Amino acid sequence: MLTITIDRNLKAPVYEQVANQTRRLIASGLLRPGLVLPSVRQLAVDLGVNLNTIAKAYRLLETEGFLVIRDRAGVAVAAPAAEIEHFARSKLLDQLRTSLARLRQAGMTTEELLTIMRREVLALDGALKEKNDE
Repeated sequence: MLTITIDRNLKAPVYEQVANQTRRLIASGLLRPGLVLPSVRQLAVDLGVNLNTIAKAYRLLETEGFLVIRDRAGVAVAAPAAEIEHFARSKLLDQLRTSLARLRQAGMTTEELLTIMRREVLALDGALKEKNDE
């Protein structure tokens, strides 16, 4: 089930909030490959946002490989890639390095960065384990 909460007090645009939360649900295994998500129209109504906002979030997630958009057949969770391409891996690692550098520049220590990274990875694994135990 796709449960998303919009916080209008955040600086992040609504489409990013939708994409971020959906991305986490997929990465954690709570939304399984092949699961059909609500239509753009339905999710927009449910969240009280513009259709284009949801369409933008879905397109972003499709570009990132999290969703498959099928004309008139809906939107489904994409299966994880069997193997990551060298270029994609390199690009993602560069993004991770940039994020870590920005966090360091913002004043985080090495210990804080490692704690956050460990917590985030374990949260993904924990959500997947909980789903498998059901």
